[in-house]
Amino acid sequence: MTRSLWFVRHAQSEYNKKKLFTGWHDPSLTDHGVAMAKELKKEVDSVMFSHVFSSPLQRAYQTAKILVDEKRIVIDDRIKERSYGDWSAKNKDQVKDIEGENNYRAARRGWHTSPPNGESLKDVGDRVKSFLQELPKEGNILIVSHGNTIRAISVLFGINTTESVSDYEIKVGTVLKV
Repeated sequence: MTRSLWFVRHAQSEYNKKKLFTGWHDPSLTDHGVAMAKELKKEVDSVMFSHVFSSPLQRAYQTAKILVDEKRIVIDDRIKERSYGDWSAKNKDQVKDIEGENNYRAARRGWHTSPPNGESLKDVGDRVKSFLQELPKEGNILIVSHGNTIRAISVLFGINTTESVSDYEIKVGTVLKV
């Protein structure tokens, strides 16, 4: 049997809607986010998942509960979103105005640079390595997580490089299948 990993970015949260940096803050899904997750369920409903993992942050866990039976979900702290440190809960456009385009882009999407008191994508990659190594070697595995976590994972799997990852986008409520 082969292994397929289904990385799902959570559906729209209150912070996504307001264009705020979320990080480890824990907003819930919007009504639109719930509807997005229900649409995504139609897309994955025919898949028999052998294992299901979710970030502990409620936007991911709420999405996971819409996709599968709650009793099947294993929470793992290693796949939570990156910490945005001092940028958490701040408006993205305002942060860009303060930091300048280059500093903003380097910390928001660059591999090595982190927001003040936050994590870089490399830090997230280092955090998720052990999770990935411990995954079962076969089956359809659902992992409900976050944009930057999936972005870092895309580098670990060679889908992106540390340079190209800055242009990689995974929209809320969508899947990256590996």
